[in-house]
Amino acid sequence: MQYLKRPSLFPPEGLMARFLLMAGGVLIVGMLVIGFWVTSKIEEGVTNSAGVITALYVDAVLSPVVQELALGDQLSPRNLEALERVLRRGALRDQISVFKLWTPGGKVAYSDNPALMGRVLGSSPGLEDALSGSVHTRFDRTFHTENVGAAGVPLLEVYSPVRSVVDGQIIGVAEFYTTAQGLAGDLAAARIQSWVVVGLVSLAMSLALSLVVAGGSRTIKRQRRSLDAQLAELSVLAQNNAGLAQRVEQANHRIASLNEDNLRRISADLHDGPVQQLAFAALRLGKSENERQQQVRRAIDEAMQEIRDICSGLALPDLDDWSVTIIAKRLAAAQGARTGSKVALDIPSDLPTMTPAAKICIYRFLQEALNNCAKHAPGAEQRVSIEAKADILGVSVSDDGPGFDRHNLGDGLGLVGLRERIAGLKGHLRIDTEHGAGTTLSMHLPILAEGQMT
Repeated sequence: MQYLKRPSLFPPEGLMARFLLMAGGVLIVGMLVIGFWVTSKIEEGVTNSAGVITALYVDAVLSPVVQELALGDQLSPRNLEALERVLRRGALRDQISVFKLWTPGGKVAYSDNPALMGRVLGSSPGLEDALSGSVHTRFDRTFHTENVGAAGVPLLEVYSPVRSVVDGQIIGVAEFYTTAQGLAGDLAAARIQSWVVVGLVSLAMSLALSLVVAGGSRTIKRQRRSLDAQLAELSVLAQNNAGLAQRVEQANHRIASLNEDNLRRISADLHDGPVQQLAFAALRLGKSENERQQQVRRAIDEAMQEIRDICSGLALPDLDDWSVTIIAKRLAAAQGARTGSKVALDIPSDLPTMTPAAKICIYRFLQEALNNCAKHAPGAEQRVSIEAKADILGVSVSDDGPGFDRHNLGDGLGLVGLRERIAGLKGHLRIDTEHGAGTTLSMHLPILAEGQMT
């Protein structure tokens, strides 16, 4: 097993550069948006303030000579002359470029362009705002087409309501355009100042965040070096553990093979030693009518048969050419011949090939389970079931005998040896039993790939 380093989605070496690139873009866009918004608000506020001040001044000067509009929609010649004198003298002459006086009905009561006087013209947003009682102002960088003399000069458009001095009702609207060179300069200065402030604040935020990111980048580099060192150690440990696990598995296989060799030798020793001596003793006794000698002869014959059965159980047949299916069928047939009870088989036709150690384990498991069933539940119906799911082979032996209390289960030497043998192959043994519900002994072994069967 080898641990491979997974490349980081954000390697710390480029973290600072990426942050500066992304943060710079975000801050520039934010600076532009905030700058435009701030300057628009400043322009709006300055324009409204200038317009309101101018409107108040004009209203204070013009209101006394236009009160006649409260009685009708036109001014008398005397008031028209007085209005012209007001507009042509003092500060108003220098400040106001275009002037109109509207009636509430939309008629031009007075204009510095005589051709417009008495005409009813279309409404405009500024006129509507003024008729509703508000002072409408708009800074116009394009120049008023009606005022040739003001070409090249920015203008401030103002619509100011004119109220009656008696009841405060709106009796007209004064529309005028005043030169706004000073206002344009103030707006330009305010715009520059706002951009400078926003830029400095953005720069300070960038520097502060850069310091934070730089510190974090250094911490990430240190932690990454530490993690790389730990991963290298873990990789070495994992490789060592994998090697140890493989050697343990190989040792288990060798132990199982050595156990089988020992069992074969014990079987041969029993057959060539005690069995032969017992046979010689039986031969010496011969046929006798003495009751005691006959009892001894029968005991010797039973002992020889039992030892032969033990030898037969200890010695394994050559399983190299046997599949799992053949193992199950041979043991089931032997069990049936020995006990006289047929063993039912539930075996699919597509079982996988198992390793030699696994086939030995399956043979011993079936042998022990069937023998236990015959011993503890004689006459009970027995069933051998085998199935392969995913990478696990399951083998079970069940009977419908009386069962026993699983909490008082005392493992004999056979079950202990089976459990250790199965665990050595990374499998597990399970016993399911209850009083009156039969017993099921099952084992599960991993199915190794073809390349692992060594």
